[in-house]
Amino acid sequence: MREATGELNTSVIVFIAVALLAAFFFMVIWPIIRKDMNVQSSCANAICDVGYNSNYMVDCYSPGDKSRVFQCPFKG
Repeated sequence: MREATGELNTSVIVFIAVALLAAFFFMVIWPIIRKDMNVQSSCANAICDVGYNSNYMVDCYSPGDKSRVFQCPFKG
């Protein structure tokens, strides 16, 4: 019986650790990845200004909405 209780405690600890890692991924890391994917897809269709700043980023805007300015990597 003691061995079964020890295995149950280990299983509970592993389950809690996996749940915490999954919560951290979906609450912290995934929103960052999703935002980056949205910016990259916006940069693919963007109209950009000439030149770049010190970070090799350029100011761009959507073809339909010139009021929303965002930065994209300079591609030459």
